[in-house]
Amino acid sequence: MYRDEISPEMRLFSPTGERLYCTADERAKFLEAAQDEDPINRMFCQVLHYTGCRPREAIELAYERILIDECSIVFRCLKKRKTDNQGRIKQAQYRSVPVPKLLIENLDLVFGVRKTQNKKKQLSEALWPKCRTTYYRMIKDVMKRADIHGLMATGKGLRHGFGVTMVTAKKPLPIHILSRLMGHSDSKTTEIYLQIIGEEQRQLVNDAWES
Repeated sequence: MYRDEISPEMRLFSPTGERLYCTADERAKFLEAAQDEDPINRMFCQVLHYTGCRPREAIELAYERILIDECSIVFRCLKKRKTDNQGRIKQAQYRSVPVPKLLIENLDLVFGVRKTQNKKKQLSEALWPKCRTTYYRMIKDVMKRADIHGLMATGKGLRHGFGVTMVTAKKPLPIHILSRLMGHSDSKTTEIYLQIIGEEQRQLVNDAWES
């Protein structure tokens, strides 16, 4: 069981106050350290960084869910409820996440996405078919090379970092939109990232006292 899978609730700080999200600087260093990986692993790291998806969601990503013309990636939402209020099984739910054109081009270069889609064969085949443990271990190795240590040095730390980036940008993403991008069942879950805005305000006050 991995640390980024066992948290029963959404939080950005541990019970002892340790940060659980990657900062913008750490996310940039993670991307840089990922350049030392082989192309397939490097793309896995880039997908985590640019989409805020869960590692398990990236692992099952198939060719048919790379939307080249739309510059989007479609993920199956793994944390959505599988049954309704009457206990009936619900259909799988998906979400589309817009990504930079460069990411789509890199995915096409490494995996031959466009060629596979044109052939209309193996469309449901996963891009990263190895076991989950392999990729969790790889993420930890990249974090270590990037000199990122602590509870934030996980796939979930990257995911939280994505959420923080979206709400602290010059043009913050509305919470209800971020909620859809991250696959949250309730936007109240996504509101956890607004805590960081409070942290930034506190830092501004501290800076004012020190000036």
